[in-house]
Amino acid sequence: MVLQRIQTVYLLLAIIVMAVFAFFPALNIDTNQGTVLYGALATGLPEKTHPDLLLIILDVLVIIIAFIAMFQYRNLQRQMTLCGVDIILLLAMLIAIGIVAYTQKGFADKIHFTWFDLLPCLAIVLIAFAHKCIANDKRKLADSERIR
Repeated sequence: MVLQRIQTVYLLLAIIVMAVFAFFPALNIDTNQGTVLYGALATGLPEKTHPDLLLIILDVLVIIIAFIAMFQYRNLQRQMTLCGVDIILLLAMLIAIGIVAYTQKGFADKIHFTWFDLLPCLAIVLIAFAHKCIANDKRKLADSERIR
């Protein structure tokens, strides 16, 4: 792994952000029985927690694909493709959070989105920066080949 390349740092930060997201709740749902926390591996001592299988699967896939993309620095096209797939999965995760909130609307008094819902958005930005840096590297390699 080459840490001199900035896209590796961006991908590593995205992995860390999504690992943190896994352990915090995405939704706080107030019901008659109390507060329920929804998230990938939502943990909460006093409240009821409900880990969501879809969020767990998407979070693990995003982390694994970003990790694989980090080591594909010799194949820039594949690295760019993996970054694109990662962005699509992160968008699917945000949609899944919205769907869970919508489906629980009938059972809940109040639904609160948490600040941790911004972490997938941050990961999208980081992976988009990595994608842009990979494209710049690919362009520089093409220009250097043309000069020869």
